[in-house]
Amino acid sequence: MKEIIKNNIINYELIRIRQNTPVLEYLKRHYFSFSLKQVSPELLEQLKISDHPIDMKYGDFIAGYGRLKGDDFGSSGGLKISDPKENILGSFIIEEKRIIYDAFRPFYKERDSFVYMYGTEFYTDMSMLDILKEELNRERQYLIYMGEKVNGCISELQFHEVSKEELLEYAQNPEKGEYSLKKRRYY
Repeated sequence: MKEIIKNNIINYELIRIRQNTPVLEYLKRHYFSFSLKQVSPELLEQLKISDHPIDMKYGDFIAGYGRLKGDDFGSSGGLKISDPKENILGSFIIEEKRIIYDAFRPFYKERDSFVYMYGTEFYTDMSMLDILKEELNRERQYLIYMGEKVNGCISELQFHEVSKEELLEYAQNPEKGEYSLKKRRYY
């Protein structure tokens, strides 16, 4: 069983998730909006037994889910994960049939990042990479966002399709994100 902690404002609730169920899938199924924060294994243990709120810095989210603000993949909202330490640039946008890496900025620094603030807050000792690997177990299309191209008077989003292994490289190697940001097309 995997364990996460739900912040109920006045106390903490331990939630056990079956090993074969991805954490984000469980949270999406049960909560309208949420943010997931990585904490140390020691702090997770403290939260399990705490009978009062523990003062923690707000932020350092590895995942956020909220109402989608538009049809564009880059719109605020939806399901997104980022590295809270910002060693890895940008966000991974997780959709039903595809995962898109966008090196531009972490989801919690988007202009409309407030869509993630009003949901339930959860804590885990899993890393962003652990969370992404769970999502990669499902068959999807893996894309790198490369900017926009103007075709007449219409702007078209440009993607580069990659393998699951290459997408994982973007989650582990900051140089890959920096390279993709340099190659990005701006029109």
